[in-house]
Amino acid sequence: MARAAGRRAAGGANAPAGDRAPDGALDWPAYGGGPTRSGLAAGAPAYRGGLRLSWTTAVDGAVYAEPLVVGQKVLVATEDDTFYALASGTGRVLWRRQLGAPVTGGLPCGNILPSGITGTPVADPAAGLVFVTTFSASGGYHHTLWALRIADGTVAWHRGIDVPGSDPRAQQQRAALALLDGRVYVAFGGLYGDCSDYKGRVASVPESGRGPLASFTTATEREGAIWAPPGPVVSAGSLFVATGNGTPYSVVDDSDSVLRLGADLDLLGRFTPSDFETLSADDEDLGSTSPAVLPGGLLFQAGKQGIGYLLRAGRLGGTGGQLASVDLGDGAFGGDAVVGDTVIVSCFDQLVAVGVTPPGAHRRAGLRILWRARGVQAGPPVVAGGVVWDVTREDQLLGLRIGDGERVFTAGTSPVATSFPGLSVSGPRLFVPEGLRVVSYTGV
Repeated sequence: MARAAGRRAAGGANAPAGDRAPDGALDWPAYGGGPTRSGLAAGAPAYRGGLRLSWTTAVDGAVYAEPLVVGQKVLVATEDDTFYALASGTGRVLWRRQLGAPVTGGLPCGNILPSGITGTPVADPAAGLVFVTTFSASGGYHHTLWALRIADGTVAWHRGIDVPGSDPRAQQQRAALALLDGRVYVAFGGLYGDCSDYKGRVASVPESGRGPLASFTTATEREGAIWAPPGPVVSAGSLFVATGNGTPYSVVDDSDSVLRLGADLDLLGRFTPSDFETLSADDEDLGSTSPAVLPGGLLFQAGKQGIGYLLRAGRLGGTGGQLASVDLGDGAFGGDAVVGDTVIVSCFDQLVAVGVTPPGAHRRAGLRILWRARGVQAGPPVVAGGVVWDVTREDQLLGLRIGDGERVFTAGTSPVATSFPGLSVSGPRLFVPEGLRVVSYTGV
């Protein structure tokens, strides 16, 4: 199998944000490449000879968020509340914007310090803006939504994004941001340890920054986090989110559920597994991943329990109303990639490919295991050039053949900062967050 050979590039020129890179690179403006979070880089070339390391750029804090790509800029956020634009071809810092001071202590629990920008931002290339949420304790604990101009990093606007009545100190903003119908959506969960008085929430404001804040809060007495790194998934004019365990355990109250929300954040539908009480009591979050969007108006959802569910997006099914289910043999943890009717699921200790049989006139819907890549402490995968790419919690970059899961590439990385390291793709390039640096690998 091929291994990466190190080579650091230098030089390069700044280009306007809207320019396309000469190698045919494509934008990656949101987590997973777009609103459905599919992780599929449709324009990537075949990786016939593996990858080479093309550049490495150090940043000032841990990188939890997935890098974004707009034109020839790689957009990187850190836990130091700093936002960078790097030249995609060289890694040179084009601009850097400090957005306040991160939280360095005083939280009731948690495992991220300093805590600044954790959720993946979202870009609107047509508007020339990128939206990012910071966490700060200056003047009291609070989350702020910023709109930055991609061209030069100047601030177009900023405003508080905490839902009225919430306790910002207890709410963690890990979920990726989303765009729908000219609005920005920011989801919240709790800190590691499930302490204090948090609830699952989604806040929304217009892309202009003007107008009232809209919000949704789970009906739980406590918990019901919306925390999976891919965040809200946008499909068919709705947002789909998955939630974690809630209190009390014995009530269907939006916890351990897939929820469909309208653009105005009204609740339009819900799916809850019939064993919801056990899930909440055992901290087996259904929402340890976000919903995966499939063709034909279908969704796939799996959580820590390791059961995958096939759902109708337009009629989620209430309690126990799934179309089909499958035992993954391991808990799902992070995010999925989707290629046609195949879902690649990141699990605690393996990657699992699940084949989907959609319902038909004379055919029942079904789910089946296609292959497993065992012994992989997987991060959320992406698919490019016929290869499943994954950055693991064991500090490896892996390439697996999509047809059978066989390894075709492996390389060591620097220690990753998060349990959910997410990489991005633009043309022949992969952009990998490796702790306190970002590394570019190029297909050969």
